[in-house]
Amino acid sequence: MSVLKSEDSAKWINAFLAILGVLAGFVVSRFLIQMGEWFDLEAKMSHYTWVVQGGSIALGFITFLVLRTHSKANQHLREVYSELIKVVWPDSESVVKSTIGIIIGISILSGLFISVDYAFRTLLKLIY
Repeated sequence: MSVLKSEDSAKWINAFLAILGVLAGFVVSRFLIQMGEWFDLEAKMSHYTWVVQGGSIALGFITFLVLRTHSKANQHLREVYSELIKVVWPDSESVVKSTIGIIIGISILSGLFISVDYAFRTLLKLIY
């Protein structure tokens, strides 16, 4: 059973683009703040932090608008969403069984590695 519905595509695509815009604004903001610290731009430019924050918000909004109006990007995101609808998620019982199997397998392998490590350490102590 798929968690996503085909009629929700516009909502999810807009949410993804909004998150992408926020992420772009955050990255640019952090970059410009770091550059300001390196080159002491806060002392050279009044209200540097306000300029950086305003520019980052504007860049994030512009990123959202450009990607929202770009036809190829929208088509690609619609295709990705239509493929994501087809995903069949496993039920909780199979997830629990797989998780327990993985934990058991990792425990066995780690025990094997520990015993080999102990054997080699003991052997090296006898040699040296």
